[in-house]
Amino acid sequence: MDHQSFRQAIALLSGEHGLAILKSMRDQEWHLSSEIARDLRIHTTTASKFLQGLADLHLVERRPRDTRVSEYRLRSTRLCLEVDLLDEIGPVREAVDFYVTYFAILLERVRRLGWPNLEAEMQRRVTKNQQELRGLIFQHLASDRSGGLDQLRDLVAQVRRDLWAICSRSLGDSAAERVFKAAQREAVGSHPDLVVRCGLTRPLEA
Repeated sequence: MDHQSFRQAIALLSGEHGLAILKSMRDQEWHLSSEIARDLRIHTTTASKFLQGLADLHLVERRPRDTRVSEYRLRSTRLCLEVDLLDEIGPVREAVDFYVTYFAILLERVRRLGWPNLEAEMQRRVTKNQQELRGLIFQHLASDRSGGLDQLRDLVAQVRRDLWAICSRSLGDSAAERVFKAAQREAVGSHPDLVVRCGLTRPLEA
């Protein structure tokens, strides 16, 4: 787990109702936040925000119940937090590889749709060459002393928003969402451990 995710997890778990909510899910069945809130006599928003936060950190599982509501369950009755206190350069390099893979998959899926003008416009945003894209990302990170995964996520989120605007303008929001989600699933499948450890999907869902 990267440093930012660790801080977020600690903040969530140290909240007033955090431990009680987790204990209410120890049967490892699927639960609605409203059901948990009712059982614990707390506000539904309190339970929902806590569970959404843990799901974003991949500490609990989340799946849609319907178009408006999600349900959650514990991955395990033993919750472990691990943080690498060493330099983040290694994870950053691995994360860059993941994001370059994601953008390459995204462009390939757009190419298959047969929209050459759309493909060209999106390609100009991320450059044509994957090695060039890697170089530009590292150059950008090196220009700011803060560097690290947090800055990389911010950069990727910005590029992703630009590509989404280009794609949705041509295809519409629904079709664009299908393309982006499919690219994300494929990219995550190629780096599953890294994605969970470093919370790399957050900028792809912005």
